[in-house]
Amino acid sequence: MSKWKISLIVLVILIAGITAASASISVKNIAITPTGDLVSGQTPPNPVTVSFVIDFNPIGGETFPSEETLTMSTDLENAQWSYITSLDGNPNPAVTANGRNLNINGWVLSYPSKRELSMRVTLNGEVPTVTASGNKTIIRVAELSGKSEAVAGTEQIRQRYVINPADKNKAISDVKSDLTAFRTLIDEKAQAGIETTAAMEKYSAANTAIQNAEKSTSFAAAQTYLNNAQALLQDGQVALDRAVAQQVINEAQTPIDQTDDLITYFKVNRSMGKDPRLTPIIQKRDRAAELLSDANDLLPKNDFSGAKDKALQSSDMATESYNAALALRKEIGEANPLDSVTKGIGGIFGGAASGLGSILIYIAIIAVIAVVVVIGIILYRRRSSDWDELA
Repeated sequence: MSKWKISLIVLVILIAGITAASASISVKNIAITPTGDLVSGQTPPNPVTVSFVIDFNPIGGETFPSEETLTMSTDLENAQWSYITSLDGNPNPAVTANGRNLNINGWVLSYPSKRELSMRVTLNGEVPTVTASGNKTIIRVAELSGKSEAVAGTEQIRQRYVINPADKNKAISDVKSDLTAFRTLIDEKAQAGIETTAAMEKYSAANTAIQNAEKSTSFAAAQTYLNNAQALLQDGQVALDRAVAQQVINEAQTPIDQTDDLITYFKVNRSMGKDPRLTPIIQKRDRAAELLSDANDLLPKNDFSGAKDKALQSSDMATESYNAALALRKEIGEANPLDSVTKGIGGIFGGAASGLGSILIYIAIIAVIAVVVVIGIILYRRRSSDWDELA
């Protein structure tokens, strides 16, 4: 036989030995009652039950290595063990033991490899008392080598989260502090004229969730209520941030509207549509409107900070435009109340100078007054003549 074939056979044997060693025991059907998180410090203490099956896989002609140890351990208090070994399907009497650790010498479990060995284990205990919530080992099973180290592939561990009830009170207190701070913030914004209806709805729902957590006798249920309350507070903060941003946007619209009124006045009342002094005012107004549109586009994206920044930029630009418009109105003076009539006359004369229109209107007024005076004199004389005849 060639050397490489011999080497290959040796390698296969070694691999098989390692594989077999890593599978000397198989832990199956682990069941822990109750399910979910465990609560510490209850009166009476909460019981916990664990059950599982161990199958033994023959190694080196034995059902279990005689020089090694089968170990089982738990963090449960007042632990009581009961195990039944079955050889070739025939159960032996149950063996019981107390304590957090149970070690079984390998020679007790060592039978010829042709035999079939299994073990059914039951563990009863109580939830351990803890000062801080955290994971605790409910069951650990392993095969220990002569060096008291777990043989690779044989260790099985199941843990559960054990809750300290004092942590519940602290968790509730922390969320209530957040709720109080949020209510203070809502009141501040309401006084500033911000719409807070949506934020208050979230606040009320969060408050109800906290009250349910306080009433709950189950820590798991209480934690669910608290998680819900925290989520509602986050939603409420979003609603409040949205309302603040919307208020800034609304306020930025005001100088734009005011500028629009003045622009209309210049164009319609003063016929200044082509006046170059109006151009920069309109340009700034349009830029302010663009910035405000950008701010509105950011609201659905929940980018409230960006929306406020755009709105403030818009407000600054619109205010500059409005102030420039006020300055222009002051520069040109108030409109002559007869301007509209003058313009009509100017239009009649096919675009005649506005000065001519003003002269004509004044002449027309004087003529009307003269006619009224003449008519009055005539009526007066006629009435006086009638009285003389009667006399």
